Amino acid sequence: MPPSVLGYACGMALSSRTRPPRPWLPWVRVLIVLVLVAGAGWGVLELGQRYLGLQRLTIEQVAITGCRGERLVEVQRVADELCLGKPLFWFDAEKLRRSLEERRWVKGFIIRRDPPDRLSLVLEERQPLLWLARSTGVFLLADDGIVLDKVNQSNLLPIPVVIDPKSQTNEAIVALIRTASVLRNRQKDFYERISELRWSARGPVAFLEGMQAPIYLSKKDPAKNIPDFQAIYLERYAKNPARARVRYFDLRWDGDVVAGDLEAVLPPKAMGDKH
Repeated sequence: MPPSVLGYACGMALSSRTRPPRPWLPWVRVLIVLVLVAGAGWGVLELGQRYLGLQRLTIEQVAITGCRGERLVEVQRVADELCLGKPLFWFDAEKLRRSLEERRWVKGFIIRRDPPDRLSLVLEERQPLLWLARSTGVFLLADDGIVLDKVNQSNLLPIPVVIDPKSQTNEAIVALIRTASVLRNRQKDFYERISELRWSARGPVAFLEGMQAPIYLSKKDPAKNIPDFQAIYLERYAKNPARARVRYFDLRWDGDVVAGDLEAVLPPKAMGDKH
C-alpha cells in the first residue's frame, strides 16, 4: 500500500477515535421525531377537516354562568375578545384569568373546554355583606373584606351599613365582617332588618329599622339571644309606645335579654322581670 494511502487511513482511524462526544445528539433526534409526529398529526387533521367533514377545534362560543346583568355583559365582552377564533386547547388561558380577576367582584372562576367549539366559564362572585359609607361615597363591602362597587340603583341590597368613622378602622371592620357573617348565616331575618352596624368597646352594636335604641351583641357569639329578643320585642314593644323610652337592649348576658339605661353601672333587670 502506498505510504500516502496508508497515512490517510491511519489519520481517519485516529480522528474517529479522538472525536469528542456529542451529548446533544439524542435531543436533536427526539426533536426531529416530535416535529415529524406533529406534522403528520396536523396533516391528518387538515385532510379530515377538508375531506371528511371534521370540525376545527376552535372557539366559536363562550358560555358564562355565575353572574348576570351588567357584569355578565362585561365578562362576555372580555371573553369574546380574547377567545373567539382561538384554538380550544391552545388559547391564552392565563391572560383570560388575569383580565377577569382585575374585576374586584370576581372571586374566582373555572374554565371548561367543551369540544368541538365551546368554552364555558363558571364564575364565583364576591358576596356583598355590608355597605361602607365614606366621604367619597357608599361602597359594597364583600365578605372577604374586598371593597366592591359604589352603591347604585342596580345593586341595592337589604344589608347593614357602617357609617361611624370609628368603626371603619381595619380592626373594627374585620370584627364587623365576622359579626355580619355570623348573623347572615345563623339569623338571616334579623341580619336583613339591621340598618346600621357599629363597633364599640362593648362589642358589636346593631340598629334596627324604625327603632332608635341600640342593640348590644356578644363579641364571641353575635347571634346569642336573638330569637328570645325577637319574641319578647314583638310581644311587648313592637306596638307599645313605651319602647321609645328604652335606651338600649343588651343581648350579651347568658340566658337574658335586658333593656335599660345606658348610664346604669350594674347589669339592668331582664325584660321579663316585673320588679
